[in-house]
Amino acid sequence: MRRQYVMAALGAALVAVPGSAMARNDVGVAAAVNQDALRTPPGAGTRTVVLGDNLIYRERIETAGEGLVQILLVDGSTFTVGANSDLVIDEFVYDPNAGTGKLVATFGKGVARFVGGRLSKNAGGVTVKTPVGTIGIRGGIANLNLLGGGARFSLLFGDELSFTGLNGETRRIYERGYTLAIASAQAGNYRPEIRRTNQSDIAGVQQGLGGRPGQTGGISSPPTDTQVRTSGIGPANSGQPIVTVMPRPRPEVVQSTRITEGGQVVNEINHGATGDIIRDVVVTDPPPPVEGGEVEMRVLTAASSYAPAFETFTVTDPGRQGLIGGTPGSDTTATFTVTGGGTQLTGTIGGETITIPLPTGGEAAFRVVTSGGRTVAGTVHRNGNHFLAFTYFEEISAPLLIPSEGPGEIPVPLAVNRPVFGLWGVPTDPNAVRVTGANQIRRYHLSADPIQVARSGVAHDLYFLNPLAGEMLGSYFLQNVRTSDFLVVTGNNTLADEDPRFLVSSMLIQGQGAFQSSAISVSTGRIYEDEVDGLVIGGPRRGGFRASGYDPSVLYAGPVSSVGGGDGGHVFGPNGENFVLGFGVGDLDTGNDSSPRLPLPYGSITDTVSGYTHVGQLASTSPVGEFTRTTRLLNGFASGMVEVGTNNGVAVPFWSLTPEMLTIGFDAVNNSVGASMTVLDALEGDDHIAALVLGFGDSLFTTGPNGQSALIDDDRYALTYNFGETFAITEEGSVIAPDSNPRSYMVPSTLVAGADNALFTDVARCTCAFMEWGYWGTRFRGEDVSETAPFDPRRRDFVHLGTWAAGDVSTYGELPTVGTASYAGHAVGNVARTTTDGPVQYLAAGNFNMTYDFGSRSGSASITNFDGYNFGGSVAAPTGSLEGLNLFAGGLGNPEETLSGVLTGSFVRGPAGPAQGVVGSFGVSDPSGSYTATGVVVGQQ
Repeated sequence: MRRQYVMAALGAALVAVPGSAMARNDVGVAAAVNQDALRTPPGAGTRTVVLGDNLIYRERIETAGEGLVQILLVDGSTFTVGANSDLVIDEFVYDPNAGTGKLVATFGKGVARFVGGRLSKNAGGVTVKTPVGTIGIRGGIANLNLLGGGARFSLLFGDELSFTGLNGETRRIYERGYTLAIASAQAGNYRPEIRRTNQSDIAGVQQGLGGRPGQTGGISSPPTDTQVRTSGIGPANSGQPIVTVMPRPRPEVVQSTRITEGGQVVNEINHGATGDIIRDVVVTDPPPPVEGGEVEMRVLTAASSYAPAFETFTVTDPGRQGLIGGTPGSDTTATFTVTGGGTQLTGTIGGETITIPLPTGGEAAFRVVTSGGRTVAGTVHRNGNHFLAFTYFEEISAPLLIPSEGPGEIPVPLAVNRPVFGLWGVPTDPNAVRVTGANQIRRYHLSADPIQVARSGVAHDLYFLNPLAGEMLGSYFLQNVRTSDFLVVTGNNTLADEDPRFLVSSMLIQGQGAFQSSAISVSTGRIYEDEVDGLVIGGPRRGGFRASGYDPSVLYAGPVSSVGGGDGGHVFGPNGENFVLGFGVGDLDTGNDSSPRLPLPYGSITDTVSGYTHVGQLASTSPVGEFTRTTRLLNGFASGMVEVGTNNGVAVPFWSLTPEMLTIGFDAVNNSVGASMTVLDALEGDDHIAALVLGFGDSLFTTGPNGQSALIDDDRYALTYNFGETFAITEEGSVIAPDSNPRSYMVPSTLVAGADNALFTDVARCTCAFMEWGYWGTRFRGEDVSETAPFDPRRRDFVHLGTWAAGDVSTYGELPTVGTASYAGHAVGNVARTTTDGPVQYLAAGNFNMTYDFGSRSGSASITNFDGYNFGGSVAAPTGSLEGLNLFAGGLGNPEETLSGVLTGSFVRGPAGPAQGVVGSFGVSDPSGSYTATGVVVGQQ
């Protein structure tokens, strides 16, 4: 309650900023203050900083031993300044209409955190001067620490952190998790070191920015408990259900940050840099693979051990998990010679000579004997004279049966823990593909991961998968996985445009009830131009699986990154025809899997990390104009079973109750999508969390860094996490921020065609062409630091394949006032039930029907054949504001009186009128709580 009081005061202070502030050279406002903070405007005396103070440029902010100030600038940037610090805003110019301008600040001492707003999205938009050099921050979040006689600048999120020293030398960081450190500036040693960010770097700033007992955030007279109880705030807030009602804005078009991801907040790294310094390198085209020609292959093998980034353990058998490279001895180059009239490739790896037969094109299997007498088998990819890649394994005892794309076992085992991977290609010249003309949709086919093939005997399309997950799902499941292919939408300059985005997804739901298996893999990101490596692909790894209804979900994190070749470059061929997707090979940044229920999903913590490689081959290009792509704003509902990790994976249904709780904005100009989702603990099954608020893709309601998204067309799009728009709300109203990137994803049901057919074997799927519905998931992790936190304040909440539905929700004033209508469609959602063998979770679908009388604003709705149950009830829509989004609601029950629940929904606009369709959400349970279900409904006239 006290926090709500403070936020109300803060909101009142911020209201005054836009009007006259710019006229008085105000650049921002003091958004939070603790004692011992002073401000000195130019030409004026020193005074104490007060919450809501307008700050002007060239004003000095100083803090003492317990001081803390947060400055909110008018472009959305913030400086949080810790104790014993000194900050001056030297220059601030901002055009809010164009989003252009410049911010220059001087940070003299102490600790601070900068969160970029609109200006930081522009190259050179934010500059911070320090005693040891000048920092540039683009599109991100950075920690600044000048304590202890040295300097440490850490990139937590964003495109780039640059540092220009006093000697004029410039260093750049392109990936989160890296720190630029100067050990002893006082001794005149200004030579910076770029290294991984460690716990000391984070803790040093966090300690300086943390509040202390007795501080009040700048409120001069904090309210007492008695004042709060008698203020009337309680009945207006805590006395009501927790509902997040958001405005219906137009999505703000903001350029997304470029992100590759390894489980926390991350960005890109310059893979070709030495010592993390950008080098101006001219890469000449390698000779083509013709008779006698030589190619420099990058060769990746498995080391004896592997120390993943961001982990505290070491993997002792990394090859078995697909972890290749990572040490100088396992990431090398080898010169191969083309022989046999262009049909063979001969070279030496590890002291052994191997000759690999080359196909004329495409992928081919081979089995050869090395000069050392070992029999090896694998596959080789070739595309013309500009791309080669191979993987092979040693046969352990006898001839190998090369696995096909059908089911089957490998009768003789391979040494799957000793893979050898080779890659060469002619890098794509970004200038060569910078052509004018219509935008393009490019479709690439990804090959199966060779480790997966060797271990399971199945070449499948479930991409970026931990090998142990493949074994748990089984070959029958894997061979039926569907995929969207790897899809790229480019701008006016094809692949070299500033904003080309990609998505790739694979998915399958197989079986019914407790014996159901399900999996989804999602990545969406950017293809950007690096000064050294040319075109580079990067995005996060998202998705998850459930091996059976009795098993907990397992959710993914980690990077999806292009792998560089031996002669430089990540995308190959004159038209960007080929690439290899993998994990962060050069950065030790691996895939990472986690589960809400102990023991760990694979038995050992070292098994939770993995690597993966997939060869991409261009299959087609098409003009964007051939596809339907619509800029629009939709509202709707979402639902999911939240598996509470701090309660051993107990499933609690969460769902939306109003259409404002799901907003999706599509931007066809910038090929992007953004979404904000709120789901509530409507049945009060969790004694701590009341709501999860999740952001996906590009930001809708903030100006902070975007997540990742890609809009191919109206049926194919994908979104992953948005860190800045994600948080949890406790029963007491406290906000829990995530402590790492949420493992969130969101896709439409139309992205991977046929992947969910098993749900609709006896249910009529709604065509609902003017509405959208699909699947989502997340892993939220954070800690409640409020005074009302429970004994265990940690949260680890998992959702696997939740459901959502949205449309163009009409206002009350747009609805008909006479007449009746009938709707038919489907319901789809999640079930959690208790059996004698333990808890079970799975997805189910049913038929949805509804009739409605617009004159009386009442009707009836039913859901039938949903997991063997039929339930329904009456619905009504009380009159609301003519401008408000319409909402109807009603109770649900079945004739046997074994289930009860609630249905809420809204009428949506279609081509034939403002109430042509219906979207909504539902939740039901039995009296004992041993059976619960929640989902969404879609229907049309």
